[in-house]
Amino acid sequence: MRLLISILILLLLLPQAWARESDEDQIVFKDFILFIRDRIDIGNYRAELVDIQSVRDGLVMMHISKVRGARDEQRAILQNSANNFDGGAEGDGITITVTGILDEQSAKVRVEYKEGLGTARKRTAEGLPIPKDVPRLTVQKSFDKNQIGVGDQVKVTVTVKNTGTGQALDIKAEDMPPLPVFSYIAGYPPKIKNKLDPGESDSAVYMMTAVKEGSFRVPAVQVRYKDSKENAKSNNSEPFNILINPRNKAELVLSLTPSGPIPVDSSDEMDVSMLNAGKAPATRVEIEAAIKPSVGLEAFGLEKSFFEIPPSEVESYSAKLLGRKAGNYTITLKARFQRGDGTFIQEAKTEVVVLERVYEYVYLLLIIPAAAVIAWLYRRHREYKY
Repeated sequence: MRLLISILILLLLLPQAWARESDEDQIVFKDFILFIRDRIDIGNYRAELVDIQSVRDGLVMMHISKVRGARDEQRAILQNSANNFDGGAEGDGITITVTGILDEQSAKVRVEYKEGLGTARKRTAEGLPIPKDVPRLTVQKSFDKNQIGVGDQVKVTVTVKNTGTGQALDIKAEDMPPLPVFSYIAGYPPKIKNKLDPGESDSAVYMMTAVKEGSFRVPAVQVRYKDSKENAKSNNSEPFNILINPRNKAELVLSLTPSGPIPVDSSDEMDVSMLNAGKAPATRVEIEAAIKPSVGLEAFGLEKSFFEIPPSEVESYSAKLLGRKAGNYTITLKARFQRGDGTFIQEAKTEVVVLERVYEYVYLLLIIPAAAVIAWLYRRHREYKY
């Protein structure tokens, strides 16, 4: 009878024991916001936030240890990357994941573990959580102009400043790769001082020329450096977009304005104006003239040269025309100039009429016969009247 009772009690206790063992094997997690030197305690484990190495790269340094010294490790942990210790939560250890970096002093950390280890708790560090002797480099990359066209030169400035509390060492600026839409003239790649004290900054400048139009993204400059304890750190500038416009060109508009018909053996003037309607200077402007027919009309001062006509500017001059023979003449002006993408020719035409000279004595010869006819008619009228 006693044996039967013992078996019944054992059968009643076995499911509870199995349930407890099953609960202890269940994996749970907790999220904590840690500042520098804060830690998480779970079982014999301690996970301390040592440093935020790079906010942009999502890299922090954590110290993982066990109370009795079975583990003592400092590890760089990448954001959203699970790090297992002693087999991780699936085994008999823990899994640490940095799920977010809030700023240079704090991060959100998740710890996963089997429920049998106990309850994870946060331990806040005593005193200010601001670490001493920690450098922090800020990086800025900028162009010297907002409007860029093909052929324009651009000055690029890379500025690095240490806003931290410690000296930054072994500084290396990586501005790679070169952009194919620019040709690099001088100063590339940028060189920054090897070390910067707190509050100190340094700049590097290089020149390049835009060679292709379109919209492009300028990548970030990455700066890698170390603190006095040889801890690796990094930071980036902000990438940005640029628009490269087509090459600016000069556009000359020629206007020819003759004053009117010219009598034979007389002269008159013709006004010539040239407007640069483009966005680039017209340089080495040479004006050539041609008259057809080539005989009968002479021109003086039509051919000119100008070193430069700026955008939106007008150059004007007058030429003298002398009519030698009656007829219709075509004057053609050709302006040859450099406009930004090579040599270009602009042409304009106008018509000039040369009239035969009419002499005044011809009109007198016509008046004499008319006066004779009038006198004869008047005399005949008087004879018939009487």
